Amino acid sequence: MANLVFKIQKAKQKGATSVEVILEKNKRIYREKVESADKVLEGLDKILKKSKIEITAVKSIKVDDLNRNRYTSYRIVKSIEKALKIKLF
Repeated sequence: MANLVFKIQKAKQKGATSVEVILEKNKRIYREKVESADKVLEGLDKILKKSKIEITAVKSIKVDDLNRNRYTSYRIVKSIEKALKIKLF
C-alpha cells in the first residue's frame, strides 16, 4: 500500500509556487519537487519511475496545503487529486 501526498510549499515571492510530490511505501519515502503546480503530473511520473511503483498501488492521496493564499496552485493540485481518486478508487 502506497500513500501519495502533494505538498504545496510556501511561496517566497510572487509567482509560481513549488509543489513537492511525496510517495510513501513500506517506510520508504520518495520525493520529487516541481517548480509549479502545472508540473505536478510530470513530477508524479518521475517519482513512480524512480520508485518502480505502479500508480494502482496508491491507496491514499492527500493534499497538504502549507500556503493557503495560493488558490490557483491549490485548485490545480486538488483537481489532480480528485481525478486520481476517481480513476484509482
